[in-house]
This record gives sequence, structure tokens and C-alpha cells, in this order.
Amino acid sequence: MRKLLFTIVFFGVLFLSPNFVEAQRGNLHRNSSELKIRMYDNSMFVVIFDRRKYETPTSYFRLSDIRPGNHKIIIKRKYGRYGSESILYRGNINIPTRSIVKAKVNRYNRLIINRIVPIDDGGDYVDPDNYQKPNLDLARLRNSLNRASFDGDKQRIAKQAISRHRVRANQIYQILLMFSFESSKVKLAKYAYRYCVDKRNYYVVNDAFTFSSSIRELDEYIRNNSRDGYNDNWDSYNRDYYDNTNRW
Repeated sequence: MRKLLFTIVFFGVLFLSPNFVEAQRGNLHRNSSELKIRMYDNSMFVVIFDRRKYETPTSYFRLSDIRPGNHKIIIKRKYGRYGSESILYRGNINIPTRSIVKAKVNRYNRLIINRIVPIDDGGDYVDPDNYQKPNLDLARLRNSLNRASFDGDKQRIAKQAISRHRVRANQIYQILLMFSFESSKVKLAKYAYRYCVDKRNYYVVNDAFTFSSSIRELDEYIRNNSRDGYNDNWDSYNRDYYDNTNRW
């Protein structure tokens, strides 16, 4: 009896200890995901997620720190900020581990999952196609570039490596340092942007340039081409997330 009582007390103290609670919170945060919802016509709506109602009407809804698994969700159209509500969708949604789930209510009141974007261990958002590629062997690429005699050949080799591997902003910066001509650096930096898996860190690429005009040229290119062929502006979405804004 005493042994049983000791066991109960021991585990009770363990589970209630601040360190244990903090560790559990840390595990939840590392595995948590994010949900973003919008209406097909950008109209206002409110959301009830796992019986919790988010009262403020919005045209773009975002909820962070969601545990993975199946969740109940109700979406109601809001007629004016203080007007009536009508249910558009009632059902379940499955949230995977460490992911951004982008969803939309279509004109037929169906909740459609547009895209699921994995979050890697470093917390960076990546496009699914680039996420699945093998990591870049920077040392091997450096050897290949050193053996190339002409700038055009170096450009082709670098582009092949960047397009076929998972590359980060700091790696792209290191690649640019292997080029002597400023024009070659700018050209390659523009090309590499769409393949970068941590676009929020792309500012580090600027350190590879000698002239401020090159930085301005790259910045203008990014602003004009940030859609990268996807349905949404994912670079802007990444910035919005890390800046903790409420925009889509």
C-alpha cells in the first residue's frame, strides 16, 4: 500500500512540476501547425474551431499552434460586423504535424484544402517541391565551379545545382562569392530566388554584392516576381507569418 501511495505521489509531483509542464508545451510548439482560411469572394466570416468561437469577423482567418490531428470546424458567413450569421460549412479538418494548411470555402460552401506546406525543423516555410529535393553539397559544387574555365559554364553548373537541390539563402550567398563579375552574381541571385526554401532570409544574399545598385536591382526583381508561379504570393505570406501580421 505504501509503495502504491509513493508511486502516485511521485508521478503527481512530476506531472505538476514546472519543468514537466514547460517540456510538454515545448513539444506541442515544435509539432504544432497553422491553419489559414479565406472565402472565394473575400467576404467576411467567423470561425468556431473545436467549440471555441473566434468572434471577430474577418476575410482571412489564421490560427496558429494547432495540435496535429482531426478537429471540428464551423464557418459562418457574417453579414456586416454586427449583422446576422449563417452556417456555410460544418465538418472536420485534419491538421498534419508541422505544416501550414491553406484552405478556402468555395462557392458551393465546401472547404477545399488548397495547399499543405511543411515546416522544417528550423521553422522555415518551404514550397513542397523544393522541400523534397536532396540537400546541396556546397563543397562539391565549389570544386565543379573551380574547374570551369568560362563564366557561362559556371552559370550553367550553378543553375543546375540550385534547381535540383534544396538550397537556403546562406548557401546561395556562398555560391555568389564564387563568381567574380557583379553582373553574373545579380543574374544568378535572381534565378536562385524561386528555389530558396527560406525566402525570409534572402537579404543575406545582398552581402555578396559590391555595388548598392545590384541590391536595388535584385530587390526590384523580387517585388515584381515574388509569385514564383504559385497560386499565391508565398514570399509575402512567409513575411506576414514571421512579422505576426493579420494579412493573408
